[in-house]
Amino acid sequence: MQDRKWAFWREDSTAMNIDPPIAAWRAFTRVQASDELGDDLETAVAAQELFSSGVGEEVSEAYRALVALGERHPGAMGFGEFLVYATWCRVMDEPVPEYFKRGASLCRALLQQNLDWDAERLASLEAMERSFCAGLGEQADDPTEYDADTFKGGD
Repeated sequence: MQDRKWAFWREDSTAMNIDPPIAAWRAFTRVQASDELGDDLETAVAAQELFSSGVGEEVSEAYRALVALGERHPGAMGFGEFLVYATWCRVMDEPVPEYFKRGASLCRALLQQNLDWDAERLASLEAMERSFCAGLGEQADDPTEYDADTFKGGD
């Protein structure tokens, strides 16, 4: 049985099949191999290490530093992906609306891009968006449902 700590149950009772700490680590590894943060990579590495291994307020401070880096680098899609999973980790520690909102917003921003990522990574982002929205009592926009419900013409 899946560990419920990492399975946020949506209204339709299906679990998200993602391990956010592992997904965050993988995403951050890709960020380190890229040049998307430029000179801020060292700062990101230090903040991520503290975020991953710290406790208490130092984790919160490290998370805020990571979010600030993301805001300085809005085109850093890999880092944005890392922030999605890091935000879910914050939700697990402190389930406040601010984190759910930020996570949903991060997911939407990435999904609106024409990302050349594999289907699994994109599906994971979509699942994360649904989970963040469910935590707010909302439903994520489903493009397939939108297309099915869109008025097609006629009377």
